[in-house]
Formats: sequence, C-alpha cells, structure tokens
Amino acid sequence: MKRFASRVGADARRAGAETVEVSLLERMEFTVEVRRGAIEKLIESVSNSIDVELSIDRRKSIVSSSDLSDESLAALIAEGIELARVMDRDEYFGLPDEAELGAAGADLAIYDPESLAVTAERKIALALELERRALAMDERIIPDGSSFSNRVRTAVFANSLGFCEGYRRTSNMLALSCAVEDRPQRSANTGKRQSSWWYSAAVRAADLEGAEEIARRAVERTIRKIGARKPRTCEVPVVFDPFTARDFLESLAEAASGGNIYRKSSFLVDRLGERVGSPIVTIVDDGVMPARLGTRPFDAEGVRSRRTVVFEEGVLKSYLCGTYAARKIGRATTGNAGGIANFHLAPGRTSAAEIVASVDQGLYLTSISGPGANHMTGDFSQGAQGIWIEKGELSYPVDEFTIAGSFPAMLAGVVMVGDDLDWRDAVASPTIKIERMTLSGA
Repeated sequence: MKRFASRVGADARRAGAETVEVSLLERMEFTVEVRRGAIEKLIESVSNSIDVELSIDRRKSIVSSSDLSDESLAALIAEGIELARVMDRDEYFGLPDEAELGAAGADLAIYDPESLAVTAERKIALALELERRALAMDERIIPDGSSFSNRVRTAVFANSLGFCEGYRRTSNMLALSCAVEDRPQRSANTGKRQSSWWYSAAVRAADLEGAEEIARRAVERTIRKIGARKPRTCEVPVVFDPFTARDFLESLAEAASGGNIYRKSSFLVDRLGERVGSPIVTIVDDGVMPARLGTRPFDAEGVRSRRTVVFEEGVLKSYLCGTYAARKIGRATTGNAGGIANFHLAPGRTSAAEIVASVDQGLYLTSISGPGANHMTGDFSQGAQGIWIEKGELSYPVDEFTIAGSFPAMLAGVVMVGDDLDWRDAVASPTIKIERMTLSGA
C-alpha cells in the first residue's frame, strides 16, 4: 500500500501537480446482529478507497475513488488537475512543515492480530449468548438486538515532501439493546415502552467485558426506567453520568476545533488564555495513548500525533488544528487534521457514589437527545432522561423534560469530577456534577 500510494503521488506530480497528498484506506468489517435467537443481519466486507489532494499555484482540488485500477487512477488524476486549475487561489493552503511530519515512535498497541483469529462462528455465538443471558435475568425484558462487530482499518498516507507511512488499527464491540413495557400503577405515563443498552468496545477482543456483565448492565439500565415521571420545572444540581458527560465533551471538541474558530462559529473564539471553566476542569486530546480507540501515529496529513492540553484547570490553552486551520488563525498545527484523537476530561478523586451522595435534591442525568447543543452560541438545551436524587440517593426515574444551560456556565459550574473515566470511545469522561441547571418539566 505504501508503494502504491507513492506511485500515485509521483504520477500526479508528472501530470502537473505542484503538491500532492495521497490517502489510501482499506477497511475490513464483520458485523452480526441477532434478535430473538436468530440472525437478522450479517455483514462481512472488504473495501478500498483513495483520496488524492493536489494543488497548482495554491489552487487545491480533492478527488476520490474506490476503483484502484490504473485506468481509473489516471482519469482521477486528470480530473484533479483540471479542477485545480479553475479553483480560487488560497494563500493559506500548503503542505505541513517537514519538521511536523512523522509517526509517533512508541508502540501504540492499536493493532491486535488475535482479534482477527476470532472465527465467525464464535462472533455469532457471543451475540446469541449475550441476548440469552439478558432474557434469563428478567422475564420482562424484550430483546431489541444484540451484536458483535470487529473492524480492521489499514491507512497509508503519502505526500510530495517524501513522507509515506501507514498503520493498522483494530476495534471490537459487543453490544446489547433491550426494552420493557412500562405500565406503572400510579402514573399518567402508561402503555409506554422503555429501552436502554450497554456495550463494550476495545482494540483487543480479549479486553471486551464478558456477556454476563454487559447483559446485567443493559437490563439494569432498562428496568430502572419503569414508572418514570415528569419532574417539576426547577433549578437543581445535575450529575452527568459518563455517557451524558461524553456527549457534552463532544460538543466542546467541536467548539475547540480550529475550523470553527476561523469561521467564527464557536463560543470559544478569541478566548485563548481566559478562564472558561472551573479550576477542576482539565481537558486533553491525546493521540498517543496506548491501546485506545482514538490513538493514531499521525493525523490525516501526516503530522505526528501528540498530547494537547485544551483546558488546563479551567483555562483555555489551545485549539485543535490541522495545518490549514492553524495558519488561518496564526497558530501551529496540533496534529488534529481529520478530527480529535482521545479527547477526554481528566478524572478526579471522587467516586460516582460520593458525587450522588453530595446532592440533596437534584438529577442524575443518564440520557440527552436532540439538536440543542449549539457550540457556536454556547447555548445548551436538550431532551433528557435520568433518575431523581433525594437526600443523596437515587430515588425514581424521570423523563419527558428538557435540561438547559450554557456551555460557559456549565464549564464554570463543574464542582465535582469523578474517578470513573470510561474509555469506550475516542471521547471519554468520568461522572461530573454541575452546580445548577434548569429543568423544564411539569
């Protein structure tokens, strides 16, 4: 693949391109979904794609194809050259500085050949076993689907400065979704079906949680929603579980993106060096953490991966930039072309149970939904579900309400950070407590 990418780059240069970047990607995927003891979907596929970004006099074009034949690639390059000649000139466009190019040197442990040795029969059996265990735990459970998937991603990047490197990454996931009929005796919310899920994801198949644990967590999360009430409209402390906190962080990552900064579409524009959050808020993007799902040796333009502190004790320290965005705002690249790596809130020293116990009356937030997290204006308003906290204990489920605030107020209002940092994704967070937010309910 490296030889192939280098050859395509050389062909583009001969055709008249001044700069060339070639991204070559191979994806191998296996996914099985089962429901009620039968296979509903089974996918086993291998796909290839190539992106060629080239420029002439700082006029850039990008062309892509899944056909890697010589005839197709010759036509692709010719199309790219033709497009580049008619594009507007962009003074900020250019390849990264050569000193920035390279692959992180340490063993990042993101490829697991043993994951590929798991047979199709074993993967199907794991998905079926997961559903069986859930059904055996509670007769009220209705199966919504159980799945096992694993993927291998092989990426190669080459450019006209002579950089040419590649890497392989594996990922595995075992997941369960289930539901329950909700017909409580003392609630207007009757004839409703509640649902929830649990999953485990890891670079190595051997690191996945067992079927028993995944089934137990999925069943517990589903059953605890029975009898949910609409809470009263109020302002109370809110405890975000690691999953809802992760959703909050994803929106923060968008706000810190260099692209949104130079487009002036972020509430963080012109705030570098300012205290934006609580002193206990430190947020990091780290592409070189071993064996994490967001780890990579280099970004989408060959820039070496690194650790970048975005917020340090509440102070905005850095935006997350690729080369182009960095030049537009007068900064240096942070190795984030193509997006974030392992974006996470640094954990504290308090357990989730202690955080809940600190709340007299408030909300334990377990789900947020809807388009109301606006990283441009900083407004935050989303549909929510959770569990009401009374005198430091989880009391009863609540749903059909909206939770609202603003990103600046939420960041400044973080008063407790848990020690339960949860790494099931490339974005991760522990439990957090925000001092006050508005609930719009009954």
